[in-house]
Amino acid sequence: MSTQQPESQVNTSSEQSNEVSNVSGTSSITSTVTETLSELLATVEQQQLSMRDLHRQLKKLEKEVIREHKRLSKVNKPKRKIVQKPVIVSKSMKKFMNKMKEPEHADGGWTRQVMMRAVAAYVKTKDLQIADNRKNWKPDSTLTKLFQLESGQLYSFMNINGLISRVVEKKN
Repeated sequence: MSTQQPESQVNTSSEQSNEVSNVSGTSSITSTVTETLSELLATVEQQQLSMRDLHRQLKKLEKEVIREHKRLSKVNKPKRKIVQKPVIVSKSMKKFMNKMKEPEHADGGWTRQVMMRAVAAYVKTKDLQIADNRKNWKPDSTLTKLFQLESGQLYSFMNINGLISRVVEKKN
């Protein structure tokens, strides 16, 4: 029996060394597994961030494509071109238009557009505009006689077309 004890002691010491090696092996395996898992988690987080970024970029691109598609799908309407007919005007307006050196149309008379431009140019050259509000002007004696205006009243450039109606001769 005495001989058996040392064997058991030897076996015990070898078992202990195996256990120690198993424990250190297990801890090294555990540490490598933990490192691998943490690396995988970091990689997954990075991929999630890049996917979010890709998603944002795709949304922006989608909006731009939709906006561009709408812009291209709109039909460019041609601008309205209105050809005005020249109208016959009173003698006083003829005299005024000749004074403003506006050539008469081949069909005789002037278009409303040309007359409006001539009256507006006259107002600006004679400095008839009100200093506080340049949209308004006060007629001088020439315009008062031409359009039968009330002296002292203010007119705007928007009123010129209506004033021109006073000098256009109506066809019978």
